[in-house]
Amino acid sequence: DQECLLIADVISRSGADVLGVQEIENEGALRRVLRYLQGYEGFVAEAGIKQNVGVIFRKGLDVSKSGVFEPLTLGRSGMRPGLVLSCRKGAFDWTMMVVHLKSTSRYDSTNQMRDESRVMRGRQIEMLRSWSDSLISLGPEKDIMIVGDFNDFTSRRQQATLTALLESDNMIFLTGLLKSCKNEQWTTIDQVVVSKSARDRVIKGSERVEDIRAFLKGNIADAVSDHCPVLVRFSTTGPDND
Repeated sequence: DQECLLIADVISRSGADVLGVQEIENEGALRRVLRYLQGYEGFVAEAGIKQNVGVIFRKGLDVSKSGVFEPLTLGRSGMRPGLVLSCRKGAFDWTMMVVHLKSTSRYDSTNQMRDESRVMRGRQIEMLRSWSDSLISLGPEKDIMIVGDFNDFTSRRQQATLTALLESDNMIFLTGLLKSCKNEQWTTIDQVVVSKSARDRVIKGSERVEDIRAFLKGNIADAVSDHCPVLVRFSTTGPDND
């Protein structure tokens, strides 16, 4: 319960209206956090795996589940699908996918395993580009967001896996240059990627990392998460541009 209380405090301090979350065991685990988080609700894309993606949002906002994006699993057990949402605040409505892409971790104990993880992540990125391109070209909604743990840096030059989306004519990484809260020599692997239409609503200079280590010290911060919230503010006033 103490860990859930600390997680709730981090989310509350962030001031986020809508927050994509990762590594949620199930709906019950999310509820244990939400009971300490007054004024918020949320849900999880339960995929029958140990680590699911989900969303937490302020009560009163219009956030609904449109479905799950199964292609991100690459047909493999244990891989995480994306959670697709329809969202609205004020005059701004958008389609958003929450993702947690394939990692390359210490558990990949051979060069072959590490190479395979990078190939899989690259395929996931290609699918996200195809998904966003098709929505923008075929659908009425032009405000698109992809948020979550991409498990790679936008600045990587060797063995880069984000290239397909970085080279998209339709989508822009807003947070790729933000510094990691874990190591100031790194940039963040948690990303907010938006369509050009949604970018027009970004409040200039609002991109930031909420450094939980500024108020949670040492092993306490590590117990809460090895990531920090990555946030961007958007204008929700004026006519919707789609």
